[in-house]
Amino acid sequence: MPSLFRRACLVFPLLFLGLLSAAWAGDKATYIRPIVKNVPAASVHQIVIENLVGPISVETSPGDSISVVVLVHSAGADATFAQALSQQLTFAINNINGQLRIIGNYPLDHFRNYGYPKMKSVIGIHGTDSNIYQGKKVFIRDAGSSKAVVLWAEIRLTTPPNVAVVIRNIYGNLALHGGNPAPGGAAVDAFTDVGDIDVYRPQWLSLKLQNDYGSVKFTDGLGVTRDIHIKTDVGGTYLALLPNADPVIVAHKDLGFLHNDVTDASFSKDAQGDSVLKMGDGKGATVTIDMSVGSLHLSKAGQS
Repeated sequence: MPSLFRRACLVFPLLFLGLLSAAWAGDKATYIRPIVKNVPAASVHQIVIENLVGPISVETSPGDSISVVVLVHSAGADATFAQALSQQLTFAINNINGQLRIIGNYPLDHFRNYGYPKMKSVIGIHGTDSNIYQGKKVFIRDAGSSKAVVLWAEIRLTTPPNVAVVIRNIYGNLALHGGNPAPGGAAVDAFTDVGDIDVYRPQWLSLKLQNDYGSVKFTDGLGVTRDIHIKTDVGGTYLALLPNADPVIVAHKDLGFLHNDVTDASFSKDAQGDSVLKMGDGKGATVTIDMSVGSLHLSKAGQS
């Protein structure tokens, strides 16, 4: 595994979420502590998110504000322990010279094993992910492991599409959601070591998406994005394309298949040995895909 650092429109109920969420789940009490912050978008040109474990969602929205919602999840033998444990995970949210940094600070001096209830599994067997976070070796285990403390964070970001976003996550899914086409201009550089990446109508002009284990899916076209780079070691890539889509798709894969249910056009090999497909006049997005083990699936948007 690579060594990487890895809306708040309903503020009122969120403020009470932590107080009301202590509940028994199996033999553990759970607790959710919300962190909410709004930042003027005019003062920010880039957002950097760094987290150890948990899902991250980014949604574009018109407006002049950036909304950050962090839900810190914890669990323990009783509600008192779960609540106290949640206080050990803090987030530094600071605007430093136009770069909004959202950094998860885990209690690494006390705990190196973290339990997560949404671990990926193979035939029902959950493995252990070993990685490096903020210079220290950590282990992500199933939430039921006796070796781990259950402590993770869900991050929800809402931002105008003209603000660049950088994501570095160790374990957890990423969701990038746009909407109707709107002026963008910024770029997203997103990495999760283990986790799926789902993209819906992106409003950024450039996307760089990378994971080591997990799928990458565009569920309803390529949005306004012109330049897309996808790299995944183990996992398929799924592109649901709109009618009259005209991208150029360049796929490099070591092991896997190409599935094209969109057009009669065929992939051809270029001088580098990559598979290339030009759709329509080829004046749309350029999609470059680098897969070690996985297949590329092209389908029509709206099809299951």
